[in-house]
Amino acid sequence: MSSVKISGLPASSNLNVNPAQSIFPTTDLGTGQTTRLNAKSLGTTLYANNNLTVGTGGVLLPNLVAQFTGISSGYTQVNEQNINNQGTADYIVTADVGDDLNYYIDMGITNSQYSNTNPFNSLGTAIEPLSGYLYVTGNTVSNSSGNLVIGTTNPGTETRFIAGGVNAANVVAKITSNTITLSTNTKIVFGDSTTQNTASLPASYIIGVNNTQNTNIQIANTTANNASANTIALQTYSNAAFAKANAALANATGTFAGDLTLTGNLIASGIQSTTGAITTGNLIINGTTTSNGVANIIGTLNVTGIVSMNAQVVLTNNSFSNTQSALTITATPTVTTPSQDGYMIHVSGKQNVSSRIVTDSFGANTYVVYAGRSARGNVTNPSAVQTNDILSRFSGNGYGTTKYQPLGVGRIDFVATENYTDANTGSQIQFWTTPAGSNTVTQIATFNGTSVTFTGTVGPQKGFIYTPTVYPGAQTAITIDFANNSVVRAQTATGITATLSNLVAGKEVVAWITNTAGTNQNFTHGLSATNSTTNSTSYAIPGTSTIMARYMSIDGTAQNTFVAVVHA
Repeated sequence: MSSVKISGLPASSNLNVNPAQSIFPTTDLGTGQTTRLNAKSLGTTLYANNNLTVGTGGVLLPNLVAQFTGISSGYTQVNEQNINNQGTADYIVTADVGDDLNYYIDMGITNSQYSNTNPFNSLGTAIEPLSGYLYVTGNTVSNSSGNLVIGTTNPGTETRFIAGGVNAANVVAKITSNTITLSTNTKIVFGDSTTQNTASLPASYIIGVNNTQNTNIQIANTTANNASANTIALQTYSNAAFAKANAALANATGTFAGDLTLTGNLIASGIQSTTGAITTGNLIINGTTTSNGVANIIGTLNVTGIVSMNAQVVLTNNSFSNTQSALTITATPTVTTPSQDGYMIHVSGKQNVSSRIVTDSFGANTYVVYAGRSARGNVTNPSAVQTNDILSRFSGNGYGTTKYQPLGVGRIDFVATENYTDANTGSQIQFWTTPAGSNTVTQIATFNGTSVTFTGTVGPQKGFIYTPTVYPGAQTAITIDFANNSVVRAQTATGITATLSNLVAGKEVVAWITNTAGTNQNFTHGLSATNSTTNSTSYAIPGTSTIMARYMSIDGTAQNTFVAVVHA
């Protein structure tokens, strides 16, 4: 027995990096046994059977799971920090039936490089980096789940909302048991960007004033109708006032709360703000225009400044000719004449600079689409596309001696290959080019549903690469599928038979066959004796040798398919 006393052991302030390597002597008073226990087992047992207690003192609440107690003249803290700059730090409380997707409350903060377009939590684009949040996630199965309750429980207390600071002046709203109070300078902003200042008159008072005004207006209208004897004098006075007002408007500033209807031109050299409609004339703006209403312009709209519209933009031009386009966007004062009728959008770029049209797409599984739609009939009653109808065309053109060619000198056509229904929409892509010394476009290639046809010469500088079909191990029979095979590789030790399937006119297939046995083994090629270089239906492959069998089908039948066998 060791004579070393525990009190004589050296002192240690740290455990081993692996807690299982730190051993404590223990005595079980219940059983009277003396044993040993490592630090890892001790920590696991304490954690599993006791509440987490950090510090001393404090109020031990009922059903306590964890207690943190500190002593500080300032404040104590319990901190969680996620040091990954793209993540978030969260405190989660989950209901008894909750999981990672349902029935929990989440409080946290986003980190500096947090992406709200591809978030790891349920917030989406509602929050930005370095912002705090508190939300509840329920489930549509339970209509009463997912509610968030924030407030006070004692009578006479209130819930306060602050913004922009932590002082009394930053309280923007207070809620008590029977009132909602907004601070004097707080405004309510509606979805259409209109605002309501809380210092304005109460709505009930405004309604009363409006009713009084409406009554007075009705009385004035009745009085005016009965005063026909004064009509001529009133008209004369009105004409003089109108003339005087026109003179005053030459250097005046005005606000129109309703519609502004023009039969001539409106020329604005400064900023023109409209909340109503502008119709039946030309709107010429040399400054910046902001339109919050509807601008109906039947004439010409010339803008040399900035146009900002937070609304749907519909441009209609049903009177443009073959020398015009429905919409022209230009970076120069002059625009070239369209080469044919039907120009819907004409973009004229900046001199000596490449003209670019850029479309961006953001978010997971999103992309940019350039789509052309086609239908027979008309816009109100479209009808089905028929065979050989062009669905969409992308063309390139260049200026010749006197003009642009009307239909392009190189183009890609998307063409229907059948009469369309909702279930059948066959299509092909046609490539057209113009040979040098000509002005006639020629179809050079066609991409069909299951094949590609080249009508010109194919010149692959790096050759063709086929996907080989390799049979594993030794084989006694293989199938050469003309529809899907180009290069076939197989080995045999006892002889091998080839069966041909799906013969295709004009198709060649090459087979590489190796005899791994030390003696001759027969290769049966699958064609008649007269359709082979062997003048036989089979060929004896010498031991440990290789042959190449090249098949060529003329019309897709076995009677007109030939095989050449070459011995390595």
